[in-house]
Amino acid sequence: MDMQLIPMFANLNFAVLPIGGNYTMDVDDAIIAADFIKCRNIIGVHYNSFDIIKIDTQNAVDQFMAADKLLQLPGIGETIEL
Repeated sequence: MDMQLIPMFANLNFAVLPIGGNYTMDVDDAIIAADFIKCRNIIGVHYNSFDIIKIDTQNAVDQFMAADKLLQLPGIGETIEL
């Protein structure tokens, strides 16, 4: 619940959240975390690098879109513009 303190001190334009599940939060938890920090633009990390943290990337993007949030999922070594 500490994440709920973040918007009291900062207005985030983007946030980097782990979404692979198992060792980190999963997609559903990341949507809740994005609500806690009041951030709509999320960059997902710690996913798809090995089997136990594989996600359905299109489903993840769709879930974030349904929650009125943008999820960017850069590939390993890929650069994105913020």
